[in-house]
Amino acid sequence: MRRADHASSITRASLLERVWNDPLARVAGEVGMSANGLAKLCDRLDIPRPKRSYWLLPPEERAALRPALPPAPAGVDEEIILSERPQPRRERTRLSLDDRRAQLLNAAALIVVAEGPQEVTMKRLAREVGISEAQAHNCFAKRIDLLVELTRREVAQVEASRRGAVSRGSNPLTRVVLSTINYLHDAQARGPLLQALLTVPGVRAALREERATMARAARQPVLDSMVARYGISEARAMGTNAVLTAICLRAGGLLAAGKISFATAERLCLPIVIAGARSNAPASQPDYG
Repeated sequence: MRRADHASSITRASLLERVWNDPLARVAGEVGMSANGLAKLCDRLDIPRPKRSYWLLPPEERAALRPALPPAPAGVDEEIILSERPQPRRERTRLSLDDRRAQLLNAAALIVVAEGPQEVTMKRLAREVGISEAQAHNCFAKRIDLLVELTRREVAQVEASRRGAVSRGSNPLTRVVLSTINYLHDAQARGPLLQALLTVPGVRAALREERATMARAARQPVLDSMVARYGISEARAMGTNAVLTAICLRAGGLLAAGKISFATAERLCLPIVIAGARSNAPASQPDYG
């Protein structure tokens, strides 16, 4: 069959003949398109194309199944303009295992935010990044492994962001304010993804102990500081911290769900958190400095 290397056009009738004479992938390569792109072109131009089972039939049976060319859709010419020569095939990039895993995690994150975690499958992710499903499974044995790792990555990034914000504070009150504002920003930016991931029972179960350990590690320095600086009991420090944290988490959840704006969350949270933090300071330290 003549290749279309130097052809700039082809008629609907010729394209019909070609897709019924040879598999779509072969014809697509000859006209400089992907198989998926050629399939969409045929559908758009109302050119029938065979099902995969067609190529399993003997030649005489295939000949009997070839359809006539329907009339062109409104506004479509019989002559189709193609590129001057086929586009070169895109070379696959060989990524390291870590880079490939990151690529799959990024693709999964987009799907989770747009459609929900139930739409994430290894087959779809493989297709999204242009690899085989087997290659995807080489990176993550199971779907739940990928979702757990994505959640772990997001939690770690939120914690790193929190530590960075706290480190910029020169006194306890400033650190509380910076930590609260930073959390609300993260809730708005990362909250929708994290909240969706944490609706998956397997994810919650897999990370329950890790999250509890991380929470204790983040909380203990705060409690120690409150006890040492203001002479209050650890129980009182823990109670204050638990109440203020619950308020921030609730505001962050509403923010992530799009039920309140960032300005509203900040306006409601900060006065409560600041007042709660100051309530532990003795009268000699009115600014909680």
